[in-house]
Amino acid sequence: MSVEKHLKEFLIHQIKQKLSKIQQEIQQIENPPPDLKILSYGIVIGYIDIVTEKEISSERIAKWKDLISQGNKLTILISKDEKLKIMETLWKEGIAEKVSIANYEINLFLP
Repeated sequence: MSVEKHLKEFLIHQIKQKLSKIQQEIQQIENPPPDLKILSYGIVIGYIDIVTEKEISSERIAKWKDLISQGNKLTILISKDEKLKIMETLWKEGIAEKVSIANYEINLFLP
């Protein structure tokens, strides 16, 4: 199993824990992107796509545009170090104002 796959599983676990506190449920999507569907009381209220810089492609951007055009809320979760790059891409594609960006950072402290 790749490091990226383990990282995604870890992030999905953390997202599920965080959103369960506010009565929201997360379901993984079988054919990503996006990776996750957010539900509140059984109603889809948005999507989360966990991406790395390597995964950004014209096909993925087309799927984002399709989701947005249908009135869906989309949050892209990306490494803090890659946030500027994704923002530049979203502005070039004309969808920056319609997408929420969330970022993560992993810190390891050793004695």
